[in-house]
Amino acid sequence: MQKKAQKQVISILLIVLFILSVTYIFLHLRNQNEVSENQKISTNFNGSKTITINSTLPISDELGKKLDGKGTSKGIQGYTEFTIKNNLNKNIEYQICIEKKELENEIRGNYIKFYLTDEADNPQEGYEKSAVPMYNDLPSLSNAPGLRLVSSGTLEKKESKKLILRSWLSDSYAISTEDNEFTFDIVVKAK
Repeated sequence: MQKKAQKQVISILLIVLFILSVTYIFLHLRNQNEVSENQKISTNFNGSKTITINSTLPISDELGKKLDGKGTSKGIQGYTEFTIKNNLNKNIEYQICIEKKELENEIRGNYIKFYLTDEADNPQEGYEKSAVPMYNDLPSLSNAPGLRLVSSGTLEKKESKKLILRSWLSDSYAISTEDNEFTFDIVVKAK
């Protein structure tokens, strides 16, 4: 009778061990897929991916398109150079987005301008026109409503692309005594 009870206990322990092993393997493989999913595109920022623009100095579009990054520490302009790279051996679609931070004294999005160029200062598609888009002009993503689309495209296998994003306070903004800001993150994701 004792041997039968011992066999049942051992059987139950083996079943529990088997279930735990299968669960561990399943979770491990799922996490591995999530990591590889996130590593389709890598982004390297030469500067910060978080940009803050304050309300001290409105800038014309003509001047904004020529910003060089020297006023970023004071919040007068947003300027960041970044490289996106396809880590896969196949072509991949990408999206460059803006994720606005909610602030108490926030500059409205219809006063923040964006201008995207390559490293040779050639405007990217949608930025070659004389009118420079504002935050409110950028479309929201249907699958992530908190993100606004700056640009999208395709990277060939193992291709990398260096881009420059400039942002500034529109010269149509009326300066006041209040200190207002507009802060956002640059998000690059595979489509």
